[in-house]
Amino acid sequence: MPADEAYVLSQADVRNIRNYVQHKYAAMPQDKRAEIVADAVKRIIHKQLPNFESSIKRSITETLIRTAVLERQRPVRADDIFQACLLLDRSDAQIYEPFHAWVETQLNVSCKKPVMQRLMDELSSKRERSDILAIDAENGLLAQLRALLLSAGVMVRAESSTLSAAEVIALPVTKWKMPLSRYSKVRAYIYSALCMLLIGTSLLYGWSLGKPSEQKLQPPVVVKPVQKLAVPEDGLPIELRYDEFDRARLVEFLESNSSILAEKPYFDAIIKAAQSFDIHPALLFAITGQEQGFVPKTNKLHKQIANNPFNVFHSWKEFNTNIGQSSEIAARTVFNLSKGRPADVDPFTWINRKYAEDPNWSDGVRTIFGKIMAYLDEP
Repeated sequence: MPADEAYVLSQADVRNIRNYVQHKYAAMPQDKRAEIVADAVKRIIHKQLPNFESSIKRSITETLIRTAVLERQRPVRADDIFQACLLLDRSDAQIYEPFHAWVETQLNVSCKKPVMQRLMDELSSKRERSDILAIDAENGLLAQLRALLLSAGVMVRAESSTLSAAEVIALPVTKWKMPLSRYSKVRAYIYSALCMLLIGTSLLYGWSLGKPSEQKLQPPVVVKPVQKLAVPEDGLPIELRYDEFDRARLVEFLESNSSILAEKPYFDAIIKAAQSFDIHPALLFAITGQEQGFVPKTNKLHKQIANNPFNVFHSWKEFNTNIGQSSEIAARTVFNLSKGRPADVDPFTWINRKYAEDPNWSDGVRTIFGKIMAYLDEP
C-alpha cells in the first residue's frame, strides 16, 4: 500500500470502538463511555508514532485528533503523522533518530541519516513555498519523500520472500501398458455406451416433463408485482435545507428555554454554519436541544457547554473548543451523514445511525425540530 494511503485510524475503526464500548460497558454513564472511546483512539494513534518520548507523542496525538479526526473528519494516515513530525526540531538527535527509523520502516528503504535529513529539509522548503493542501491532495509528502530518495539512489529494502519452492511429489507410474490398437477399440466402445445412455436419459426426462402428475396438482403460476427500488436521495430533503426564517422568533424560542444560544456569538455561529452547509438552522438548534437542552443559563457550566452544545466528538467535556468550530463540525457531519439516504427512510433516522449511539436520538431531534418550526410559523 502506498505510504499516503496507509491508514492508521479510520472512521470505521472509531465506530467499531464506540459500538464495542457501548455493548461492553452498557451500564456506565454516557460520559464515562466517551472517555473510554477517546482513550482507545489515543492509544491506537500513540502506538503508530515514532519512538519519541511520551510528552512529544501525546502532543502529536492531540494534533492529529484535532486536525484529521475532528476538523477534516477523515482517517488518520501515515502521511498525517509524517507532516506533524516534520514540524519538529530535527536537529535534536532524540527527535530525528526515531523519526528517521520510522520513515525507513514506512517507506521500506535504508538511507543514511544525513541524506534523508537533507531531503527532508528540501521537502520542508518546498512545502513552505507551495500550497500544502494541493500537495497533500496530489501525492502526499511521504510519497514525495520516497520519490526524492529513489532519485538520490537510495535502494528499496529487499523483502524476504515467504514463499518457498513447491515440493514436487513424483507419482508412481505403472509399467504395464495396453496395446494402442486395443486401447482405441475399448475407448470407442465406452464412448458409444455413454452416448446411448445420455440420449436415453434425455428422452426419458423430456417425456416426464410433458406428462402431468396424477397425484399432485400443478401449482398455479403467480406473477408478483415488481417492487419499486428505494432510490437514494442526495442529501437532506427540501424541508430540512436552509431557508429564510424569522430570526426574532427563533431568538424568542431560545430565550423561552433560558438558552444562552440566543446570544452572540453562539446564535450567529450556528446560523453561519447552517448557511454554509445548506441546513435549516432549526435542525441544528434541535440537535442542541436534544444534546444539551439548549444549554440553559441556569446550568453553572453553561458557558463551557455552549462551546460544544452538539457534543461533537463524544461530549463537550472531552472536546471543549469554541462555538464556531463545533457548529461547523456538527453541520458538516449532518451534511455528510445525509448523503445516500434511501427515499423511503426518514432523514432523522438516517442521520441517527452514525451521529448518536442512542437509537431514540432521532425521535427527540424530530420532535424538537417540529416544535421550533411550529413556533416560527405562529402569527
